Amino acid sequence: MALRFLSGLASLGGFVAGHAHEHSLLLGADPNPAILGYEEVPLDLSYDHIQLQVEGNVPSYLNGTLYRGSPGAWPDGWWLDGLIMINAFKFKEGQVFYSMQWNKDEAYNHTKSKTTGPEPLAKAPVSGGIPHPANSSWPTGVAFHQVAGEIVGSTGVSNLNSFDGDSLAPLEMPFEYGDSIGAPYLSPTHEQTLDGYVLSHLVTGMQKGSGGEPGYIITSIKPGSRHRDVVAKIEEPKESSPFKGLPSFQHMQLATSEFYIMLEAPCYYPSSATHVGNVDWAGWQSDLIASGHVRLVSRSSGESMIYPLSYSVFAIHHINAYHDEQTNEIVIDTIQTLPSFIPCSLAFKNLKMENYVKGWKSTGHGLSMSKILRLRVPLDKPGAKVEPKQITKMTGMEFPTIRYDDYNGKPYRFAYGAWMSSGEVPTYDALVKLDVQSGEHVVWKVDGHYPGEPIFVADPAGKEEDDGTVMTNVLDTKKNQTYVLLLDAKNFKQIGSAGPTPHHIPHGFHGRYFDRKLNAAAEADVLVV
Repeated sequence: MALRFLSGLASLGGFVAGHAHEHSLLLGADPNPAILGYEEVPLDLSYDHIQLQVEGNVPSYLNGTLYRGSPGAWPDGWWLDGLIMINAFKFKEGQVFYSMQWNKDEAYNHTKSKTTGPEPLAKAPVSGGIPHPANSSWPTGVAFHQVAGEIVGSTGVSNLNSFDGDSLAPLEMPFEYGDSIGAPYLSPTHEQTLDGYVLSHLVTGMQKGSGGEPGYIITSIKPGSRHRDVVAKIEEPKESSPFKGLPSFQHMQLATSEFYIMLEAPCYYPSSATHVGNVDWAGWQSDLIASGHVRLVSRSSGESMIYPLSYSVFAIHHINAYHDEQTNEIVIDTIQTLPSFIPCSLAFKNLKMENYVKGWKSTGHGLSMSKILRLRVPLDKPGAKVEPKQITKMTGMEFPTIRYDDYNGKPYRFAYGAWMSSGEVPTYDALVKLDVQSGEHVVWKVDGHYPGEPIFVADPAGKEEDDGTVMTNVLDTKKNQTYVLLLDAKNFKQIGSAGPTPHHIPHGFHGRYFDRKLNAAAEADVLVV
């Protein structure tokens, strides 16, 4: 499950804020300025190491690849059911090369052959799982990480797909774990990689035919391993849904060296199973009685500590978490996607493509209202109520990233994100650098340019947290093309660019930059590009 459903969620936010205004806009009176990002890409298209024209400076330490997933076709008309293009920008000795391959999963293959995938099974192959064969492959590439040195793409299921970092050719579909937990399960799109460990969780017992009890299985993969060790099994989490004990939907989680961190809101997966690659977006569930809370799961004992929130926070993306040793608190920085009074079951029904295109003004208004929050969780006061507080008055930031490889799960200062410059634009039209200590921010913006999620790459000779480059792909609607942008992370000014790509890249999802194998059997110096 991918993320650009923020736009669909925001459509509802805009609707609440201005119903009469939206009603006239949904008639399509004004063309969407960013409509190029919703135009489909031919399913037989691919590119292999196309050299891009470089303008300005490409830092000499950039000798890796930026991977970016983006939907390029929407067979059933729902944004998040889009087929995934894997885009790669390879940096080598001051030059930039572009490659693209479709993620050749089951949904892609059935769409291209104009066939229909198999119906869900009567019974899941593993207790609590999704009722589809264990070797099913989904449209992954919404986000990326590495397991035992292999690059994998993910979406909202446990079945990942691995691919070759240079050619983008599929390797394992799905990726094969070295344990007996089985597959497939519902799961967050994101994992957490911390000190070489890969942490995530599986969601059980939610769909017709799943079997088993509703709950979570929290897992940890040691460096160099494919084996998922079970940290904890949590059945029927009553804190999440008091009457049904349902596990909450979480697109992302957080982690520190001590805890696996879950921000649980009263939002739950559909009970119906669908074809591989499709989701019953009208079937999501909410519990208007349940409240939100933080769950800290000990990575050593598996025990949970629950901290209720003073008001429920539905967050798709979190920024970071760390242990403040001076106050003995876990600090959680996150982005509130929806106002607390809007249930996700209502919001998710607005995820149709037509809402992105025709309802762009109300969508933009909703996106601009997201808030950046800090939660301070006192470890010496188990069960204490936590009050979320805004870090800054600035709103409209999403797709947050940090200097991930060095600061994930640790005290940090800077976050980077896509930003809505106002409530009058259709989607993210700027980039922002936020100082989470002072609340101050700086912006990069060019009229008619729509950037993707920013990715930080550290300068190995640097001494400060923001010594490095911020990079992303940008859709230029003035010239109808895509280029890759390079910013000096310290002053947030452009230092270079490369492009255009031979075909535009639609509004996309997440990205990662890799210049070496991570979590491999021997922590590697071997480049993956």
